[in-house]
Amino acid sequence: MNKFIRIVFVLFYLASMMVIYLSTVDKYDVIYDMDPTIHQGSLINNSNNGNVFSGFILFFIFLLQIVFLYFEKSKKWRWATGMMTAMACLFFFIR
Repeated sequence: MNKFIRIVFVLFYLASMMVIYLSTVDKYDVIYDMDPTIHQGSLINNSNNGNVFSGFILFFIFLLQIVFLYFEKSKKWRWATGMMTAMACLFFFIR
């Protein structure tokens, strides 16, 4: 596979991991820092939109990694792709 395409896949993977992290961050953290009288976790975010969106991004990562595995010939890059996918799953479930 072309070196440019490998770099694009890795960059997309890193960007997707950042999107997963940012979509699940508590949006009220700034308020807790600004006003110390409000206790951490007292404001409840009932919206699960961030979790649904991060699940969709994880599914998209899976699809792209499967495409990458299909077209990649090198065993080293195949192992790297498998490890990246496992790390994405681990990060998604422990966040």
